[in-house]
Amino acid sequence: MVSDETVIQRIIDLHYYSVVKNKTEFERVMDKICEVASAITVDFPISFAGVEVDNGGFFPQFNTIDGLVPINTLSQGTQSIIQWLAHLVMSHAEYYDNAVDFADRPGILIIDEIDAHLHPSWQRQIIPALTSHFPGLQIFCSTHSPLMVAGLKAGQVQLLQRHQNNRVIVSRNEEDIFGWTVDEILRHFLGIADPTDIKAEERLARLQSLKLRQNLTSEEAIELKDLRRSVSQDLIRGPMSTQLEHFAEVMRQVTSASHERG
Repeated sequence: MVSDETVIQRIIDLHYYSVVKNKTEFERVMDKICEVASAITVDFPISFAGVEVDNGGFFPQFNTIDGLVPINTLSQGTQSIIQWLAHLVMSHAEYYDNAVDFADRPGILIIDEIDAHLHPSWQRQIIPALTSHFPGLQIFCSTHSPLMVAGLKAGQVQLLQRHQNNRVIVSRNEEDIFGWTVDEILRHFLGIADPTDIKAEERLARLQSLKLRQNLTSEEAIELKDLRRSVSQDLIRGPMSTQLEHFAEVMRQVTSASHERG
């Protein structure tokens, strides 16, 4: 429960201390923060450029592909990464008395919504980056992003679901989540049976409802015909192979039911 302002002030204080006392530990800590952040932001590497001052006071700034940028003008996602990484790395280094190998030593990270404000391409890099740079770190984090779950091993995902009587049930994944698509993770973990837009999902549900009826009115028969055409168009336009297969199976069922009714 550390505020962003507290983390930024800590960076400023440690930078001042390192300059006055000629300490290299701070540089090592900031290098690690930026190294891990750059591993997450992939095509947007950053490095610490020092602390500057203006009418508003002192502020950290960073070297980026866009030039020298104060921390408060970085994107919200980049700021978020720097701030929670700074808290993690500085606390971890301090706990081990700024030992040279502090990043290799055991630690615990507890963070809520670790992927908040991040582009999907960055979300999928978080866990690999942390485990690579902090091999002894135990991570407890919450997320609603399927990209955070992809690649995890059996037992690493704790799925919380609220059931009857407001009881919260916890279950674990029994197999590795290697090679799964986002669509598959949405279906099997997040309970989204048809991960598409609401309108397409409603058309699909209506189509399935009509195809199961034995006797259709003339209006319903026309609606069923129109729905077959519109769902077929959804099938053609659908971007994901698993979704296409799902729609294709629905179409086969509709055709089969139609033939059975003669």
